Amino acid sequence: MSDFLSKFKSVFVVEDAGNATTPVASDPPTAQTTPTPPVQTTAPSAPAKGAVTDKFMEILLGALEQNNQPGFDYLEFRQALKNLAKMPMDEATRYQSAYAMAQTMGVTSEKLLESAKNYLNVLVNEQSKFNEAHAQQRARLIGTREEEVKSIEAMIQQKSEQIKSMAQQIEEHRTRSEQIRKEVSDSTVKIENTKADFDATFNTVIAQIKDDAAKMQQHFR
Repeated sequence: MSDFLSKFKSVFVVEDAGNATTPVASDPPTAQTTPTPPVQTTAPSAPAKGAVTDKFMEILLGALEQNNQPGFDYLEFRQALKNLAKMPMDEATRYQSAYAMAQTMGVTSEKLLESAKNYLNVLVNEQSKFNEAHAQQRARLIGTREEEVKSIEAMIQQKSEQIKSMAQQIEEHRTRSEQIRKEVSDSTVKIENTKADFDATFNTVIAQIKDDAAKMQQHFR
């Protein structure tokens, strides 16, 4: 990190013992200040709890550094506020004192506010670039996977319907098989009974003829 960024960073954050960054408490906005536009994002099912990181702090402060206006502007005004925070004075006095310092350099309140708005626009532009990159990464890493999940779920549904249809067909085949078995059994009994009736009748007739033939041979001598 450049010396400028290191100094610049201290205007907005303070370093703790664990080398983590903690935002400097912001003063409540007045009627003259322009609030940062809300972040336009799609809320996830389980919102992540964000944390201030050195990585993104350096990116944002780097953007401010590249767009730093010459002379005394909002950034120098904030540095003055930070220095005055060490003094035993209330907020109103601190702001008035920092503004008095700006006035000695020919800076008006309008110029300070315009400068603050300019830096807000710089940060909002960085936010837009990040959101675009985030959307692209989400589409690449998550969107395609979501489509893959939908495709797999569609195949599961399709195969489930096929299994259901096949199970129904198997049951129909089983029912038909049992019906045919019964028909075969009934037909077998019927056919065998018919054959038995024929054999019995045949044997009766044969026996009568044989008996008559034997008696004819006996009585015709």
